[in-house]
Amino acid sequence: MDTKNGLSGLVTAAVFSVCLFAFPSGAETLWDGQPAVVEFSVPVERVEKASISEDGLLWIVLDQQGRAELHEMTRANLGQPVQIVMAGQVVLHFTVITELESGRLRVQNPHQGLIEALEAFL
Repeated sequence: MDTKNGLSGLVTAAVFSVCLFAFPSGAETLWDGQPAVVEFSVPVERVEKASISEDGLLWIVLDQQGRAELHEMTRANLGQPVQIVMAGQVVLHFTVITELESGRLRVQNPHQGLIEALEAFL
């Protein structure tokens, strides 16, 4: 048996076992040859308010439903890589180390499309 292929099979099996977990609605698992990434889409309708700080950071506060969905997604995916998508763009990419309950998101260098999508909340 080829050791290289044997190890590759083990790694593949380990990654695919991660993909079998159930994710909350609004979340899906992406696979592109790298470890699985949970993609969590946040509709603009889930935004309660947004602001841009003096240092250019975009702060987004989710409404009650958005907070609950984000909390559930982070609870279900501790230790997993996650990307949060809003207005069709990845706005955050991180590894979940704790459950997020506040519903506050900090976006560095927000793209113009996201700012325009949130204009009513700014």
